[in-house]
Amino acid sequence: MVLALVVGTARLAFTGTVRFAPGGGAAVGPVTGDDLTGPGGASTASPKAVTGPARVNGAVLVVEGFGSTCCHGADALRAAEPDLLVREFSYLGLDAAGQPIPYSLAGNLSIQVLGDRMAAQVETLYRLTGAPVDIVAESEGTLGLYAMLARHPHVPVRSVVLLSPIVQPGQLVQAGGTVPGAALTTLNNLIGGMSPYGRSGAQALISSVSEVGASYFADVSRDHGLPWLAVVPLADAVTLPACPWPRNVIFVEAFHGGLLGDRSVQRVVETFLVSGEPSDQDLDDLAGGSQQDLRGAAQLIAAAAAAWRMPDLHPACPGS
Repeated sequence: MVLALVVGTARLAFTGTVRFAPGGGAAVGPVTGDDLTGPGGASTASPKAVTGPARVNGAVLVVEGFGSTCCHGADALRAAEPDLLVREFSYLGLDAAGQPIPYSLAGNLSIQVLGDRMAAQVETLYRLTGAPVDIVAESEGTLGLYAMLARHPHVPVRSVVLLSPIVQPGQLVQAGGTVPGAALTTLNNLIGGMSPYGRSGAQALISSVSEVGASYFADVSRDHGLPWLAVVPLADAVTLPACPWPRNVIFVEAFHGGLLGDRSVQRVVETFLVSGEPSDQDLDDLAGGSQQDLRGAAQLIAAAAAAWRMPDLHPACPGS
């Protein structure tokens, strides 16, 4: 019964029957002549128009995760930050006019393609505003972010926010020598069968992460002087290395994904984009208790889960 419930719920979530829509219900008003963003976050302004009275102070690219739709996931942030050009990333890329191509379900892409498309859309926002771009990426979007920064190190990025980040991707390579390949294939087919992608599931994504995910993550993990903030669901602590975490890693009592729709998380993101760090009040408003308590719980979970993961062949903690 439990297995049937999990499979059924996953299927409904994949197909959109159950929708985890962004919270807050912020609506975008009608587009006027001074607006820089039209429906779905597509910019309606030319580079010349940006220099006029409607000039913005910067741009934000919001990158949703696997199975997301385009292009209304950034509506709440766009409404809260009228001085920023907020656009949602399109997994299909940009059309001939430089606008995000809408779609009903984010597809199965390699992270190399994902990173290249992200770089192209960042460059477009940079040309529109003349300022480096902030990136808010969630789940699979963080994999694309790692690939973009590794493959395009000079892309004009001002800061990054990681929501439900995928940490230390590429561990499947280590499992290859101990877990039969047929078992891994069967697992992928099972999960894929629950999704609209078919039995192949996310094979292109999984293969690319296995091939280059670890190297991209290692490159990005080096200190490049780029301001960043990570918001980690407590449930994801099972994937974290048992290390001391810096202050810009904060925890929220939640499951993986869906943080873009959490209003308390949105306020943390908004404050970070404006001031460079979340306020104590915003952190106190996060569901699940104080950051000290959540951090302590995450450390216990990470330490306990380490024994059940593949052993690390390289030091997991930076500087160790």
